[in-house]
Amino acid sequence: MFGKIIYDRSRDVKKYYIIGVCETDIEINKSVNLMGYYYSTNYTTNYVDKKCIDWIDIRLSRVNSLCNTNYYYHLENIISNNQKICLPSSSIIIIIYDQLALQETELFAVKTCDDHFYELMKILQMKEIRNATTIESKFHSVKEMFMYYHAYVYLLPILLFHKITNKLLPVLKYSSLGLHLNGWLENAKWTLVNIIQKRKITLKVGNYITATIIDILLGILVLRLLLYYFNDTSPSQVLLTNAEKVVESLKSLIHWLMGAPAGLKLNYAFNNMLGKFFLYHIHLWWTFLIFMTPVMDFAFEVLLLFGRLGITFQISIASDLLALISFHTYCIYVYAARLFNIQVNALTSLFRLFLGKKKNPLRERVDSCQYKPDQLFVGTLLFTILLFLIPTTWVYYTVFTTLRLLLTGFSGLLDRLRFYLQITPAYAFSKWLFNSYCTKSSIYFKLHSQQSENNKTITLMMTMVTSSWHQTWKRCIIDTIACQPSIEWGEILNSIMWGKLIYPL
Repeated sequence: MFGKIIYDRSRDVKKYYIIGVCETDIEINKSVNLMGYYYSTNYTTNYVDKKCIDWIDIRLSRVNSLCNTNYYYHLENIISNNQKICLPSSSIIIIIYDQLALQETELFAVKTCDDHFYELMKILQMKEIRNATTIESKFHSVKEMFMYYHAYVYLLPILLFHKITNKLLPVLKYSSLGLHLNGWLENAKWTLVNIIQKRKITLKVGNYITATIIDILLGILVLRLLLYYFNDTSPSQVLLTNAEKVVESLKSLIHWLMGAPAGLKLNYAFNNMLGKFFLYHIHLWWTFLIFMTPVMDFAFEVLLLFGRLGITFQISIASDLLALISFHTYCIYVYAARLFNIQVNALTSLFRLFLGKKKNPLRERVDSCQYKPDQLFVGTLLFTILLFLIPTTWVYYTVFTTLRLLLTGFSGLLDRLRFYLQITPAYAFSKWLFNSYCTKSSIYFKLHSQQSENNKTITLMMTMVTSSWHQTWKRCIIDTIACQPSIEWGEILNSIMWGKLIYPL
């Protein structure tokens, strides 16, 4: 028998991991130790290799029963540090483990600091141990070399482009397409480096490669449909047509707000000033889009090249176009939100004046304060003015906050759709469905045999259980893709109430 002997200094114990048996002598090296002999039912010997200070002899005995024949495992001899251990006074547990499952599993994680099976898994997955326990075919070796050199060839341009996008990241971070391109290159670099290091397709790598292939195929299909539908129309013309509809709708909305919306009587001068100010921004943005039409024709040709890389790139382009068309809406929302926030904070501070209190920003608390008559007069006057002006601000703030929530929600939906397309679990699902060894994640024991009271030996059979589908999918996401954070509804509601800006979900 050969295996690995590990000394645990923290608990002062020696661990014997039996990895395999061989009928002939094996080459002893640093990765594999000769541990003893394994005998059949009709052969016994008391030979001990004097070169080994640790030795184990295991014999297989046959016990005939009425229906079948059972086999028991007996520990015949144990030597540790050249000292023989008394077996009759020892309680012995023999665990027969699934070697192939521990070698192939990728989802088995350490549960405790003294997890012996996790340590055994790491030993079995060492390259030297695999070479000592398995005989690989020439086809497998050729396949490893083929993957290694192809991954190395593709890695060089990926590293170059990733370095360029990292330099341009301060600019690209304002574009959904730029961020996705940088992340896509980072994912490709991680995948190729993982293939070069492990020289095989792991569960994470295979799942990401399959998701990328599905992404590209869907992108080609959607792009062909779009080109067929808009065959005689340029993309910039389609964008301007839809942008014009948005502009006309916003103008009609602001004209309605400048009147008496829903029968509300607003401050005429303040309402007229806000309406004209927002209409000027809409007109300015529409003029900018018209002047940028020749540039947009060239930009769409470049975007079509990125669109061929997959549907996730097309979703990023759609997110950027949505932000471009609705940029003036966002500007109006920012103005209305800032104005509403200033008025609400001012009214809150002035209301404390009537209570004889004042906020202390240094100690972050509200203290009592004695005000003079002229301070009370000016504060009352400002409070009255702001109180009568805030309904007008509130109307604009409510309308454009609603538009902001709709656009932000749709943009967040596109981001999550892009995220789930990147981690499409087609490969992982096929492995999980066919109960592959790589999806095993937990240990299950069952009793194999229990001998008489005189011989206190218990034999257990260890098998591995397939992980749940949720855990399999969650742990098949590659390390460079971050999971989408949960939506903080309480924070969004607080921002709406106090006029704080709502950022993308």
